[in-house]
Amino acid sequence: MRICSFYLQGEKVIYRLTGTKVEEGDINSGEVESFLDKNRPDMLNIIISKPQIIFRRIEFPFTNRKKIHMIIPSELEETLPESIDKLDFSFDFFSLYRNKTIVNVYAIPSELCNFWSSQAKKYRAKLYFFADTLLFYQFLTQSIDKENYIAIYREGEYLLLNIIENKTLTGSYSWELTQSTEAENIALIKEILEKKNFPLFICASQEIGRELGISGEKVQYISLPTGMEKRYLFHHLSSLRVFRRPFLPLKLSSSKKISVFGIALLFGFLIISFLLFSPYLKVIDKQKKLTRIEEDMRQIFASAFPDVKNIVNPLIQAREKITKIENTDIKTGVSSVLEIMAEITLLFPENIDVKVDLLRIAGDTLTLSGTTDSLKTLEKIKSGIEKSDRFTIIDIGTISFDSKNRANFSITLKVN
Repeated sequence: MRICSFYLQGEKVIYRLTGTKVEEGDINSGEVESFLDKNRPDMLNIIISKPQIIFRRIEFPFTNRKKIHMIIPSELEETLPESIDKLDFSFDFFSLYRNKTIVNVYAIPSELCNFWSSQAKKYRAKLYFFADTLLFYQFLTQSIDKENYIAIYREGEYLLLNIIENKTLTGSYSWELTQSTEAENIALIKEILEKKNFPLFICASQEIGRELGISGEKVQYISLPTGMEKRYLFHHLSSLRVFRRPFLPLKLSSSKKISVFGIALLFGFLIISFLLFSPYLKVIDKQKKLTRIEEDMRQIFASAFPDVKNIVNPLIQAREKITKIENTDIKTGVSSVLEIMAEITLLFPENIDVKVDLLRIAGDTLTLSGTTDSLKTLEKIKSGIEKSDRFTIIDIGTISFDSKNRANFSITLKVN
């Protein structure tokens, strides 16, 4: 069987072909199709590098998987740089605490999945997707028994950094250490190491330790098994059964929100229908109709207001909900939004590079998402908000970096 493993690193594709003989090397991404046409593999292992993966970590106060799958699209869609419809997703579930579930979400472009699926179909080859982030994490869990640590992999200009807490992956970052960006990126890596202060495991030459200014008992360099080159580490791991837990990309549907007006109109229609027809029905038919309408109202109410668990009188409860929403909308009118925007702006230090992409107000909760030029700038923003009596930080989402090494952030605030 001819197995071809491709490690995708931007425009460069590092390959390893096994079968009658082993062939290794790298090609340009534009040469992939001609390479496949020449070698016609029976199996394709596609290893996706961290820059092509969006990583999010979400916590739910319950353990029902079916319920999580139902609401996870709405939790994700406002934190992603592009539409859910353009991405494929894979999930890892962790039930570390009673009545609490943590979900690691990995998203990759659908266009990438579709391309490799079409190539596998063309050559009738089995297709498996992997992520270097997950392969590196799984590889180290076989030999490291520590609860918390940081792991670094470097090959050439590419550097991958994983953060493990309570033996689960909580963060993953990558950088290109080119001549023009190396100093700035090394500074960012040092910030993460200083902030976490975890034991450090390095799969790279000891030169990276000197560049980061780290040494001593907290640093351990990883020795690879005999015959396994660091450049082809992930190619080897993807072919071993113990690590063969492939990345399974799935499609998610965008969540659809029901407007308050639509809910009121639907309930009004049901009520009018009942009032018009009930006088002309027999007692038994009336009871059947009433039971059916009540059941419909309960189902509609449950879908419109999933947070309400105890449904006693859906009509009265819906009216109370709608009144509450309408009151909230009045309280957060245009003048209040402008006032809050002005107050938030005053909290930002002067002469900082920050772009706010999303400002969402729901009652006394405020969501602020955007990008900054560095983690230091984000810390300044966080410090400014913490000093304010007007706002309280409820949650800081997972921080990620774009291709220009700008920090993407999401902060949830309570308006006091």
